[in-house]
Amino acid sequence: MGSVKSFRNLVFLVLFFLSAPLVLAQEGFTNETRALYILDISRYVLFNDAEQGREDFLITLLDNDTDLFFDLEKLSKTRKEIQGLPIRIRVCTDIEKLEPGQLVFLNREDGFEMDEVIKKTRGANTLLISEGYPFRSSMINFVVIDGEPQFEANEELMLREGLYVNESFLAHAIKTREDWESLYEVTEDELELEKSITEQQYLLIEQQQDQIRDQEVLIGDNRKTLNKLRGEIEEREAEILEKTAVLQIQEGEIKEQSTTIETQIKEVNQQREILAKQELSIREKEEAITQKETEIRKQDEKIVVQAEAIQKQKIIILAAALALLLLFGLAYFIWRNYLLKKRANVLLQAQRDQIAYQKKHITDSIEYAKKIQTAILPTMELFSHNLDHFVLFKPRDIVSGDFYWAEEVEGKYMIVTADCTGHGVPGAFMSMLGVSLLNEIIISNEITRPDSILNELRDKIIEALKQDSGSILKDGMDMTICLFDSQTKHLQFSGANNPLYLVSDGVLTQIKGDKMPVAIHEVMDPFTLHQLELKEGDTFYTFSDGFADQFGGPKEKKFLTKNFRNLIVHIQNLPMIEQGKRLDEVFADYRKEVEQVDDVVIVGVRA
Repeated sequence: MGSVKSFRNLVFLVLFFLSAPLVLAQEGFTNETRALYILDISRYVLFNDAEQGREDFLITLLDNDTDLFFDLEKLSKTRKEIQGLPIRIRVCTDIEKLEPGQLVFLNREDGFEMDEVIKKTRGANTLLISEGYPFRSSMINFVVIDGEPQFEANEELMLREGLYVNESFLAHAIKTREDWESLYEVTEDELELEKSITEQQYLLIEQQQDQIRDQEVLIGDNRKTLNKLRGEIEEREAEILEKTAVLQIQEGEIKEQSTTIETQIKEVNQQREILAKQELSIREKEEAITQKETEIRKQDEKIVVQAEAIQKQKIIILAAALALLLLFGLAYFIWRNYLLKKRANVLLQAQRDQIAYQKKHITDSIEYAKKIQTAILPTMELFSHNLDHFVLFKPRDIVSGDFYWAEEVEGKYMIVTADCTGHGVPGAFMSMLGVSLLNEIIISNEITRPDSILNELRDKIIEALKQDSGSILKDGMDMTICLFDSQTKHLQFSGANNPLYLVSDGVLTQIKGDKMPVAIHEVMDPFTLHQLELKEGDTFYTFSDGFADQFGGPKEKKFLTKNFRNLIVHIQNLPMIEQGKRLDEVFADYRKEVEQVDDVVIVGVRA
């Protein structure tokens, strides 16, 4: 049965090539006839068995114009598949970027060199169809003779590439100009038969033209949509360039601030050493003065005893003289001690003023660093116009080692929470490095799979901090990355040490991250990608460990992860914004007067 069907298809193709010149004799080749010839010929070429694993039938147009693409696209929607494979059509304007498939078409008018194309596709089991090239330079070459479209076939070149065509098909191809002229030596009966076939072809062409007109309307709509999307992409690219420029400026300012802070810290340490030496010297002098005052008191007692033994006539004179001498000496020592203490106090006050100035200068620098960190972080609202969520962000110091990052990527929402090594200024440096690298990886390099982002970020952290297996410096960050599609409720998650909490129907499920940080580590396996299907009303949370590690309560113990999970389940009936406020209230009530031990960041999203 299959052989009968193949024979009928072959007969139809032969009749088509016999009748096509009569229909198109006054036109030569048009884009419509080119598309029709390309699809019909490709159905009857047998490719070798090594290529049977292809998923689609790829037709590549080496073309500087897209008109043929649209005609071929219209006709392929009617045919739908070739040799049981769906049809895929692409346009290529550069031979160097040519992706060999089952078929490549090129026109000599576009200026492509046939030898370069044959060299590019050699060994790929690819059928070359061309137009207007010299005889036998291509596998199948479209030519127009006396205004009529025809084709020539180079069987030797096709066999060399492992392509096979039925002999009956090859019999109707041009091999020489004499072959071309002999094609028209037919009898009157054959012409009548061809005329009948031609009429049937006219009917088929009219039906296809109706379909083509419908497709042209659809393509027009698609072009409008494409132009609109191109405009949006250009606006987005402009925004990215502006953000990149701002980030570069901010990175320069951070480097300058870092240098200034290091210099100031060195100066403060030197001042502290000088102040400690001066305070020690002052204490020694005060002890010496106290010892001298004790000796003076003892001497006064001796003088009094001796004065009593002197004759009564000299008691008054000696007592007066000694009293005057005592007063003079005491006044001298008091005056001298006053000068020394005054001088020491003036010096001490100057040093204290200098230390206060240095402290204020450092604090101002850190406050400015906070402004920079706040500027590069997203706002608390993130995606408030499309996504029900909250962000709880509580730095322990002025600047934070925890951070969050968010971006809308291809209609999906990328959400990142991270806990960097340390807190305060060192943690802030790590967080700013993390934000800068995330912008480069996700926005500039367009990497959107969470596990791939973690792998790339780990490599860049190791490179930036010059870490190796024997390095003492193993600073890095724990991180969770989520990519959420609000339309399909599909969630992708990858974690470095930190988990994801998912609450569905009142039940909390923990999806664990990999037990390794985003830094140099004993284990350096690729990070795992978790694929989750959510339903309407489900909620998920990413966070650092600052909330669960906080001390407080009546016994000043840790809040603990178990209590944090119970709290998440308990607040499920609240809107997401109210959940964030409730978490903040519980944290403040539990901590009370106890110092905050770590930075805190929590992001919650409702599907």
